[in-house]
Amino acid sequence: MAAAEPKKVTADERRGHILDIAHAAFIRDGYAGTSMARIAALLGGSKTTLYNHFESKRELFVAVADRECAKLFDQIFVATEIAGDFRDRVLELARRLLGTVLSDDLIEAYRLIVAESGRFPEIGLAMHDIALRRGIQHLAAFFKRAMEAGEMRDVDPKMAAEQFLDLTSGTLHKIRLWNVVTVIEPERMKIESERIAATFLAAFGNEAISRAAREYSGY
Repeated sequence: MAAAEPKKVTADERRGHILDIAHAAFIRDGYAGTSMARIAALLGGSKTTLYNHFESKRELFVAVADRECAKLFDQIFVATEIAGDFRDRVLELARRLLGTVLSDDLIEAYRLIVAESGRFPEIGLAMHDIALRRGIQHLAAFFKRAMEAGEMRDVDPKMAAEQFLDLTSGTLHKIRLWNVVTVIEPERMKIESERIAATFLAAFGNEAISRAAREYSGY
């Protein structure tokens, strides 16, 4: 009986494998410490194969960041589909966003960007466009729908999105980023998510929601 022919690897599968290898290398060795030659060696192929997919290290880094951010946004913004009133949805969004911001993968990526963007400003610019700008767009669209439904005050949705993101970058994010703690306890995450939601709703909810949030939070 003839042996089965090995499955042919598609271009998308090969590209995905390259991104997997590159992601691990960038996190482990930093942007400056990672070369195209090193990634090619880790792939077990030639630099020609790598350059057929990505023309430069910057292009490869951007592709890695774009894929990882897309995964995170898929996880976060499924919160827009949950049942419940606006307060429930905002609380769930706070939980998901805070959990993502404090995850090992994002903390490692954040440290990489901060460490390397001084020498390589193109990294900071790329991440601003891929992560921050896109995240604000997603949140702004979420809040714009809430305004149209009368659940929020009529404000600039982009400004509301920026404020929401700022609320998630508080004390827990800093102590995790600076490695003061390696794990945030679930109860502390719960309390922080509730604080974020209450603060946001007190500032931006419609009159009834805002009043209830202020009473709940003691503001």
